[in-house]
Amino acid sequence: MAARQFYRKLCKKLPEVMEMYKLDELISKGTLQANLKDLFYQNARFSDPNMVRVMVHKGNEELQLILRMHKQRHHVITKYVVMHDPFKTKQPPSGFLAQFYASN
Repeated sequence: MAARQFYRKLCKKLPEVMEMYKLDELISKGTLQANLKDLFYQNARFSDPNMVRVMVHKGNEELQLILRMHKQRHHVITKYVVMHDPFKTKQPPSGFLAQFYASN
């Protein structure tokens, strides 16, 4: 219940955050909202009420930091706009690059 209320609060604050950080030139409101929804679904496995309360508290702290402009634009972009997985395996080099690396 608390997580749902926090998600609604985030959705209400999205236009303000997008205007403050000029994110509308990079991403639409719907896409940003979908990225946030994905972050919530990644944490859906936590069902312990104490854990949920802690995570909502941390989320509120993060939101306050963003609203007070304590985070710079690139922090917001890398965390919420460009959803990248740092543990994702990179593609192997192309045939040309593989030959080049092998020859050196």
